Amino acid sequence: MNKVLEGLDDFELLSLIATQQDKAALAEFYNRYRKSLGGFLRGRLYQDKLVDEVYNDVMLTVWQKAAAFRNESKVSTWVFGIAYRTCLSHSRKELKHTANSSDMDMQTMTDEQDSELVEHLRAAVTELSDDHKMVVELAYFYGHSTAEIADIMRCPINTVKTRLFHARKNLKHIIEKQYA
Repeated sequence: MNKVLEGLDDFELLSLIATQQDKAALAEFYNRYRKSLGGFLRGRLYQDKLVDEVYNDVMLTVWQKAAAFRNESKVSTWVFGIAYRTCLSHSRKELKHTANSSDMDMQTMTDEQDSELVEHLRAAVTELSDDHKMVVELAYFYGHSTAEIADIMRCPINTVKTRLFHARKNLKHIIEKQYA
């Protein structure tokens, strides 16, 4: 690994990609986002081979569009937005999958929470609508703000807030049913 590149922030890496087409910077960027973005994609796509394909498509878009980044949001928000739209595009092309959505990667939570609680939460989240599932994952599993989620999903911030409100309300009812 290149220690100099490891010390750069996301914006600096993206700038190197945009201005110098620096392949080493792209490799560092690729590796830096692999875990978080890979988990996000797994929650949407459910098939490892498709996750890898979409991840590579996202990174190709980053390579091609790095110069288009306007620095109006965090780099991670921009990248997650690309991933979200790429997932939508792939989902439209693919047949509906029948895989159980409980395969969703929630590693970020399992490090901090009791595994039994995580299993109940995982089951509850899978019962949410796609829009509600998306805002919950982006907010609570990936730490994005409502403004960032609005950028990623290209919808008004109030829509994100409303979806979060209803998602939490639905999660509460789902969990209450599990323990009834």
